[in-house]
Amino acid sequence: MKVVVAGSGIAGVVAALRARVLGNEVVLVGSGRSASSRSLGVVDVLGYMKGGEVGNPEEGIRVLSEDCEEHPYALLGVEMVRQALEFFKEAVAAAGVPFMGRTTENIHIATQFGTVKPTCLAPEGVYAGRVERWHRRAVGIAGEEERNFSPRFVAESLSWLLPKLGVALPERIEAGDEGDIVLRPMRQGGTEAALPLLGDGEFVVKRLLEHAAALGVSVVEDRIRGARIEGGEVRAFMGTQSYTGDAFVLATGDWTGGGMHAFREAVLGLELVERSAEHFKKLPLPEEGHPYSRLGVRTDGALNPFYRGKKISNLRVAGALLGGYDYCTEKSGWGVAIATGYVAGGVG
Repeated sequence: MKVVVAGSGIAGVVAALRARVLGNEVVLVGSGRSASSRSLGVVDVLGYMKGGEVGNPEEGIRVLSEDCEEHPYALLGVEMVRQALEFFKEAVAAAGVPFMGRTTENIHIATQFGTVKPTCLAPEGVYAGRVERWHRRAVGIAGEEERNFSPRFVAESLSWLLPKLGVALPERIEAGDEGDIVLRPMRQGGTEAALPLLGDGEFVVKRLLEHAAALGVSVVEDRIRGARIEGGEVRAFMGTQSYTGDAFVLATGDWTGGGMHAFREAVLGLELVERSAEHFKKLPLPEEGHPYSRLGVRTDGALNPFYRGKKISNLRVAGALLGGYDYCTEKSGWGVAIATGYVAGGVG
């Protein structure tokens, strides 16, 4: 079977890898840097829910599934999410970027902005530098200053913030390369204990793309702008060239990735999760997340979308293009992308 995947972010790459591992001929079409490449390169599965922090992502997904049936996690279920993340861990290890962590436990990591965030899986160095290890220890924030990174600012901000969060109470946090734990940016050689920077996701995605190509995935640079539909099925994705196949995966992202244009899915005009007047709230940044953020493509449990009232059985949708969830508020971005990419690529 020939599978054509549109989108070279983390969802598209995982879909292509899964389809290839299952023995399919796979073509991955991407248009350059994705939104994934501008991320911290860690896997947020589920960090927040109902205004509170989630300690166990699997338990959180179970509760979430009962309350929000359109959420991608509700469509897939906990077991499928767990399988997908194990597949991802095997893939990144094979690609030379091993990740650590468990789907039953969130950890906390420091960021380049002097903040702390929950996440689930992280590269070995980032996992080794998790905030939980800082308790009663001297911590150094080292590295060369960059446009959006200052060791002194990070150290001062975290010194003020951590006592308020109660995650850990270090003996001290100072800028420099002295301490019981010394963190420096991963891209600056922070391998023992690393601080992730925006853009580290590009490194992870690039290594996975190289791994996919080594397995026989054909990686093509092009922008998919349309599709040919005949007999209720997709026959080809259309860019500067035509990409025919038997099964198709659409992982083109939301507004930031180019997969959505205002209130329309950009390639086929697929049906969206129903919107209402709630999407136009006068309050621009409500605490629970703006309903506009949950707008995206509507699918069934197999991630098949709907076009003009009918399901397209040989097309699956993955990643941020899906509706029914708010990855910014929930901190679920790469978790949903990996889980839905894994399912979308499960053909053959």
